[in-house]
Order: sequence, then C-alpha cells, then structure tokens
Amino acid sequence: MNGRPSHSIIESIRRRPVMYLGSMNSYGIRRLIKLVITDYLEDVTGITGIEITFSADNHISMLITGASIDELQHEIAFLEETGSGKNFKTALLVGYGATTLIRITTDVEVSLISSKGSYEILTKPAAEEPGSIRVDCWLDGDLFKDNQPAYIPTNTMLQQMAYLNPGLKIVSTDNGEEFQRNVFHFKNGISELFHDLLDKHYYGHVNSWLPLELKTAINGYIIHIILKYHHIYTTHPDPYIRSYADNENTKEHGSLVEGVIKGLEDAFTAVGEKEEWDLKVTKKRIGKQLVLFAAVKGEPLTYGGVGKNKLDMPGLKRDVRKYVKKMVLKHLESNKGDRKRVYDKFKRKED
Repeated sequence: MNGRPSHSIIESIRRRPVMYLGSMNSYGIRRLIKLVITDYLEDVTGITGIEITFSADNHISMLITGASIDELQHEIAFLEETGSGKNFKTALLVGYGATTLIRITTDVEVSLISSKGSYEILTKPAAEEPGSIRVDCWLDGDLFKDNQPAYIPTNTMLQQMAYLNPGLKIVSTDNGEEFQRNVFHFKNGISELFHDLLDKHYYGHVNSWLPLELKTAINGYIIHIILKYHHIYTTHPDPYIRSYADNENTKEHGSLVEGVIKGLEDAFTAVGEKEEWDLKVTKKRIGKQLVLFAAVKGEPLTYGGVGKNKLDMPGLKRDVRKYVKKMVLKHLESNKGDRKRVYDKFKRKED
C-alpha cells in the first residue's frame, strides 16, 4: 500500500456504514451486493455473465464478463473517480472491505487494491485473456455484526436481477459447510416468470383471455408489460400484480401500474361505446382475475410512498395509459372472443 488517504465518500461509508446499507448484518451484505451489481450493469454496457462466490473468511468474489475492450478501458479510467464517489460501486467495495482487490484485464491488467479504506491503483502485464472484471472483497468484521450473507434470500435477490436483465447469466456459489450452486439465466426476462406462475395453475382450464405482452420505448424509458385475465384468481377481487423499476421491486406499484390500469379502463370503455353496450367499467372490476407484471428501466426514476417504493411519475403514467389503450384496442378489434369477454365482464350489474 502507498498510504493513499481515504477521501470523503469512503470516510463517510466507514464512519456511518448503516446510512448506505440500512443495517450491518446479512441484510446489509445483501444490499451491498445488489448495489454493486446494479451499478456494474448500469456503468458497463454488454455484461452477459456474473459469477459470484461466497467463501470462508468473509470473502465475496465476482467475475464479470461480456463487456467489450472499449467498455473495460472506460471502467479502468473510472477507477480514478473512486475517491470522489462518482464510481460509487468501487467506493462501496473499498469502504466496506477490510481488503478489496479489483482487476480489469485488457491488453494489461489494472488493479485497485485497498485496505481499511486506503487504496492504490497498479498496472502490470496481463496474466490472462482480456475481457473480464474480477472483484474480491473481504468484508470488514469491524463494520459488520454478521459477516456471512444469508444464502437463500441472497439467491432470491439474484434470481430477480436475472429476470429483470434478459440474457444475463448469474451463477451463485456458496463454498460454506454445505456446497451450493445456482444458475439464473432467463432469455425472455420477466415473461418467463409470468408464464411460470400461470403454468402452475392451469389445471386443464383454458378460459383465460386478453393475453398481451408489450415492449416499447417511451421518452427514454424501456417499458415491459405482460398481462392476462386468468380463472385462478376468481376468488381474489384484487389484481395479482408485480412491478419493477430498474432492478427494484416497487411493492406499492405507483405510476407504471396506474397507467396500465387506466389504459385498460379507457380501452374497455371505448369498446363499450363503439358496440353500444351498457357497461360499468370500474377499477374493482378491472382488477378481478387480472394478472399483471410490469417493468420500467431508465433515468431518472422518481419514487414516493412511505417506503419510497412507489413510482411517482405522472408523465410516465400518462404515456403508459395512452400506449396501453392503443394496444388493447388493437387486440380487441381483431379478437371477437375477447370483445365478448369485455361485455360479459363489465355489463352493468350489481357487484
């Protein structure tokens, strides 16, 4: 070590570690892993594989592959921003690690080596093929109450990240007392999660309707919506909804889901007017038997709600509402059976 001093962001992490992770136990470790992986996915284009291994001595390692040499060169230059906090993922690894080693291989190998917040950057001839980022972090036992991640909830989090990043392969290995290995790789993203859910409940029935999978870009945001009306939820008046923003689960939903629901309302109302049906289209009726998964990616994302896990983006809601109305009407125009379903579901009667 060359004794390079800690800078403000790293000092802040080490002095107030709970502020960044929420707690200094297995939950905090899981949060650290998620923040680091999310930042790599946002900062480095083209990542196709992440192998993460949990070993003894509080050691977490990652191998990140798929990025081009140009992207890796950018990430090398980005190492110089660690102390300023602009390279947040590396600042986290340096701040929370007793020892951290990050190696980026192009035509040379550039390494960041840290100990207790101080770090240096070294360059040497490459010892292996170019095209990877290797991260090794030995968590600082002086900061964490429990230095071992909880493997099952950590894998639940990694599985969700794989669903939300189609084509990304995440391999998770635990070298603890009972060796475990999991592979998460979903070519079609959340649509696989959606269909896996429904496949568990078909029981030979075929009376589902309005099967739509919508993917679009609106004002810089990537939108993915999957929905279907399905018989298994006849006893549940509320919709079965999962919604995501980037790699976060927005449990209280917010603008994206509200836009979808309003778009459905607009489309069903428009069909009723065109067919001269006497319909009663309400949010409650729309929600009954509805299965809906929705995801949005892009920046900036604005949150509200008590836990800040509800999207608060009126513009996004308006855009999604218009788009969903358009696509649902297009489907209903070409599907006589589903138009009849609209009439059966919303014809005026007592709830």
